[in-house]
Amino acid sequence: MQAKGRQEPPMGLLRRLDAGARAGFPAVFTAFLIIFAAVPVDVPGLIAALALPGIFFWTIFRPAAMPAPVVFLLGLLQDLLSFSPLGAGILTLLVVHGVALRWRDVLVRQSFLSAWLIYCAFAAGAAALGWGLEAVLGWHIPPTMPALAQVGISVGLYPVLAWALTRLHTAMHRAELAL
Repeated sequence: MQAKGRQEPPMGLLRRLDAGARAGFPAVFTAFLIIFAAVPVDVPGLIAALALPGIFFWTIFRPAAMPAPVVFLLGLLQDLLSFSPLGAGILTLLVVHGVALRWRDVLVRQSFLSAWLIYCAFAAGAAALGWGLEAVLGWHIPPTMPALAQVGISVGLYPVLAWALTRLHTAMHRAELAL
């Protein structure tokens, strides 16, 4: 049964470009954070610490804009820029993406404090998994300080990044409702 009223006109070029930009923004912004973190400032674990909040946040609030192939490419970018064993960052980000996607219905309804505490567990688990994968793939026991620094930086930056990403997500949602 068709709805009564006029049919909606087909999307024009500008509306399609706008929709494409909104759909691609989470991946591009997360890639920008990874590239920005690759600036040589001698902070261990900074690249992974900035990649994780983007993956976690966008997987929960815009899962269609952060599919697994995009997470794979972001993990590959992370591995290439951090000179870690190829596959360690990929697998870590894919595991975080999968678990966050599985718990999405619960996580999206949590208060910020609860979500942050859950993110702290995600960050610790991701750092432990990354450390373990680096040990297995590199055939040596890596130092634990970069993993601990990664957790600390990631947990400390999450409120600031979540605040900014929430504002961006809200603006994108308002733009979608206005169409």
